[in-house]
Amino acid sequence: MEHKNFIPLMIPEIQQNNIDAVVSVLNTGMYVQGPRVEEFEKHAASYLGVKHAIAVSNGTASLHLALIALEIGQGDEVIVPAFSYIATANVVEVVGAKPVFVDIDINTFNIDISKIKDAITDRTKAIIPVHEFGLACDIEAVCQIAKINSLFVIEDAACAFGAKENNIFVGTLGTVGSFSFHPRKAITSVIIT
Repeated sequence: MEHKNFIPLMIPEIQQNNIDAVVSVLNTGMYVQGPRVEEFEKHAASYLGVKHAIAVSNGTASLHLALIALEIGQGDEVIVPAFSYIATANVVEVVGAKPVFVDIDINTFNIDISKIKDAITDRTKAIIPVHEFGLACDIEAVCQIAKINSLFVIEDAACAFGAKENNIFVGTLGTVGSFSFHPRKAITSVIIT
């Protein structure tokens, strides 16, 4: 079947040095962990100016692990934007908590800061703001609201690796930051030589 009007989600640019790097990892037999992953984690932490960066299989897994690490679960509520990839809300449900949807600011596609306070209850444990399409949300305002209400902030920066808000990388101001290198993201992979 021919798709005359097909618009690809992304068009990868794969160069020989990319292929060589993948082959060198395949030759080690270390497909999931190993020195290249550790090297990537160190470079990512250094670039972002944070103490630790931990690579997991995908952005959804990192959000899920963040909720588990922060002991968020049954009976808890987590504020999420009403406009985001489904994983942002799904991981909240997976741990037994309830996602509480807050509308977005139509100018930025990010969570509407003015509507967060009204969504907070005595069961609210965290806010997951999403930095959508590389546009940083007002993360300082989110963190301030969270601090006043003793809430965790799990930054979903899957689509915003390298984006900054007030000259600070997104994903580094909350309690935890989550990034993704899926092929449709702005940065899909990094070859370290």
